[in-house]
Amino acid sequence: MKIEQNKPLTLSEIKELSGEHVKQAIIAYHMSVQEPAVSKLERKRITSLQLSKIQRYMTAIGATLEIKVTLRDGTVLGEDVFK
Repeated sequence: MKIEQNKPLTLSEIKELSGEHVKQAIIAYHMSVQEPAVSKLERKRITSLQLSKIQRYMTAIGATLEIKVTLRDGTVLGEDVFK
């Protein structure tokens, strides 16, 4: 799979890169949504999605979402900043 470097990925592209072959029906079950909702999510660029939806999707495909914030002075804040 060829990835464009300057373009945010779709969830479908991330799923393909992960090597997971999880069907949309299984993802929908884990996310507590209907299968058409998963299809719609997979087509969107990741920058246009709510973080909670991205997290649930990643969990459904067996991936982990990690977020870090780097401040101007170089200080790095991990995921605990969001708890």
